[in-house]
Amino acid sequence: MANSDDKVYAAVESALTKNPAASVDELFDLAKGINSSVGRLTKRQFHARYPLKVKRRMNPSKRRRKARGKALSSGGRRAGQVPGSVRDSVRSTFLKFASDVAGAESRKDMVKVVAGVDRYVDDVLKATGKS
Repeated sequence: MANSDDKVYAAVESALTKNPAASVDELFDLAKGINSSVGRLTKRQFHARYPLKVKRRMNPSKRRRKARGKALSSGGRRAGQVPGSVRDSVRSTFLKFASDVAGAESRKDMVKVVAGVDRYVDDVLKATGKS
């Protein structure tokens, strides 16, 4: 913990173990008694630096990753999406195009990628069955 005093952290952790509903005010007063420099922090800073970290460590997150507001199922795909679908193929083609654009180191390379855009369009049309 880079900016944290280990004794304060341990005291806050102990207090929260005994009383998980302890208020920030109580914990802040406890911490100021251990290390007076904690008093220079605002309560919000103190809470973020000590109690919040302790609570997160005591109760690991059970949240799931989100992608544009939709929970992901296993494998990073949205629920109900079939592997190898048309959408995946089109998405893969767009990602390849973006990767090639990002990898262009000079203006000349960028022009080559953009000039070859028809290859990407062909890939998308083939994936959608409209070639």
